[in-house]
Amino acid sequence: LKMLISQPLIKKYLNGYKSLIRRLMFDPSLKDEKNLVYWQNRLFTIAISYALPISLLVVTFCIVLEINTGHKYIAILDFVAISLFVSIALNQKIVLHWRKILVSLLMVLLAISMMAFTGALVTGFVYLFSVSIFISLQFSDKLSFGSIGLNFLICAAFAIIIYFQPFELKILYQSAPLDRWIIYSTNFLFMNLVAVILIRQLLNGLDQTMVKEIFLLKELRKEVDDRNKRDDLLKESELHYKALFFQSPLPKWIIDAETLQFLQVNEATVKIYGYTENEFLNMTLHDIHHSEKMEEFIKTNDSDQADKSFVTRQITKSGEEIDVEFRSTNLQFEGKAVRLVIATDITQQIKYNREMELKNRKLKEIAYMQSHVIRVPLANIMGLSDLLVRNTKTHEERQLFNHLDTSVKQLDHVINEIVRRAADSSAEL
Repeated sequence: LKMLISQPLIKKYLNGYKSLIRRLMFDPSLKDEKNLVYWQNRLFTIAISYALPISLLVVTFCIVLEINTGHKYIAILDFVAISLFVSIALNQKIVLHWRKILVSLLMVLLAISMMAFTGALVTGFVYLFSVSIFISLQFSDKLSFGSIGLNFLICAAFAIIIYFQPFELKILYQSAPLDRWIIYSTNFLFMNLVAVILIRQLLNGLDQTMVKEIFLLKELRKEVDDRNKRDDLLKESELHYKALFFQSPLPKWIIDAETLQFLQVNEATVKIYGYTENEFLNMTLHDIHHSEKMEEFIKTNDSDQADKSFVTRQITKSGEEIDVEFRSTNLQFEGKAVRLVIATDITQQIKYNREMELKNRKLKEIAYMQSHVIRVPLANIMGLSDLLVRNTKTHEERQLFNHLDTSVKQLDHVINEIVRRAADSSAEL
């Protein structure tokens, strides 16, 4: 039970500690791209998260040992070093790049102090080698090879100090005679150079690969965005087409250019012709077309007649014949050559035109009767009236025949006006 309780608690504290370290080591200057700098910072964060508790334990143990052996100054040096390490590594006021540099310099100073004052040559070389590896992993080629130059200067400076012995460093002089120091230094510098070259080649290759991957990822995202935009435009266009097609008040349908099979029909087609959509999809144009007009439509289905209109006659489900004006155009639909047909019911229009033609004929007949049939007897009456007026003997007879002549002329004027208006109405129709 205690183990079950302690394990979640330990895991909780570890996660909280790692989260704290990540927050303290965050670099706000970086973008979201996971380039080489991102992974270098992450590596530094992981190194600090593990090195911090381990170094605290090790340094505490070393301080106790140094105090027990009488090396109080070395214990103080260890305490100062670990304090500076913690305050620099976790200080958010210092830019992360400079924190790396200061931690590296602190480790170099600690290595120099350990070799100079305690004679711990192996430990010092390990620290210097570790710092050089750390710089190679975290910084540019210039700083990486600069760390080798710094190690060379440190080794050369120690060689001069060992040779001339200007300081009271008995432990150093006893631990490392000049010839042994030169052997240690040359081997150390050689291994340091090889390690740095290999690391830099590896990181440069990774950096180039990451740059290419980031570039390709950007291009891929751009292509995906463009494709999504095109898809959105296509969907919008499709919705627009569907609205124009299915919600149009005019009958519209799509038929196979070869078989004349119905592929799609809109609501207006269903409403006017009386067939359901499923019934239409199992029919061809032959099923609704008047047999006498079918051959004419087939001729217009040729490419030469494309996009032209013509009038035909079709039959609804109830058997009613309707006059229709067609407009069609060639399209590609689901990989097939099809024709989009727009039909306009002109039955009422044709009926109206026929009625107007009938009225026009009647008006012409009336005008003909007025100008020919009635005109002849009227002309005879006008002649007799004129003759009677000229042959009258009394005043009373002359007045009577004058009234008759006036009435006949008025009737002639009325007939002329009727003929004229009938002609005008016929022309308008």
